[in-house]
Amino acid sequence: MMVIYLNDVPEGGEVVFPEIGLSVLPRKGKALYFEYCDDGGQLDGRTLHAAAAVARGEKRVATKWMRQRRFVSAAYDVRAASM
Repeated sequence: MMVIYLNDVPEGGEVVFPEIGLSVLPRKGKALYFEYCDDGGQLDGRTLHAAAAVARGEKRVATKWMRQRRFVSAAYDVRAASM
């Protein structure tokens, strides 16, 4: 997953990874990249994260999801919807 920060946030709005004690401040033009799974496809619990509340200003981001395998969901699969 990649989160691209589109603006500076005067106060708050950090992405917090409690399992590893990491907090990332949103800064315009910066990006945060991390993978949810290890090389074997197992969920890595260290990627548990949350967005802290924005205390002042606003936070705008663009998110890009990257997957190891093709993602198929009946809710978004046009072929399944037409059956």
